[in-house]
Amino acid sequence: MKLLTNMFFLFSVLILSGCAHQISLNPDTEKLQVTENKSASVVGYYISEDDIKKQVKTPGGGGDNVSYKPYKDTEAALYTVLSNKFENVYKLESLTDSTFLKDKRIEYVFIPTITTQSSSDSLFTWPPTEFTFTLNCKTLNNNGDIAWNSEVKGFGKAEFDEFKNDFSLSAKRATEEAFNKLVVELDQSNL
Repeated sequence: MKLLTNMFFLFSVLILSGCAHQISLNPDTEKLQVTENKSASVVGYYISEDDIKKQVKTPGGGGDNVSYKPYKDTEAALYTVLSNKFENVYKLESLTDSTFLKDKRIEYVFIPTITTQSSSDSLFTWPPTEFTFTLNCKTLNNNGDIAWNSEVKGFGKAEFDEFKNDFSLSAKRATEEAFNKLVVELDQSNL
């Protein structure tokens, strides 16, 4: 019986290896810090359509991968952080629509670049136990010059007892930490 159980377990691991399980990176926006220095500026942010659709796969546990859409999953967090700092925030469909930029009196445009890493020390469960989320925000002024640039990194860790009810927990912790660091960086900026 023990041999049969071990063979079934081994078969299950082999069958499930290589799968990409869907997780979400979106942090709870209620947990994002509020800026101390509100700005009267009107800003925009630009995420290309290709980036919004971009699906990323990184390692999980048990030989499996996890799959997610980093830009789509965290767009609400970016909007929340910018809205807490600036008077008004607009999503831009294009960086070259000068009429829209002028009509809305947009002073700065934020362009995020996201990179991620994940891993797990578990051989038996697929959710990542560790997740790293790096956010670079390049900010352009009205002339198209870089007015500000910041890179923040968030690290999330979750063990089985924690993530058994939320398989995305390490990723959400990483994104929450990164966006809270972005709040601090914006507070220290001259924007």
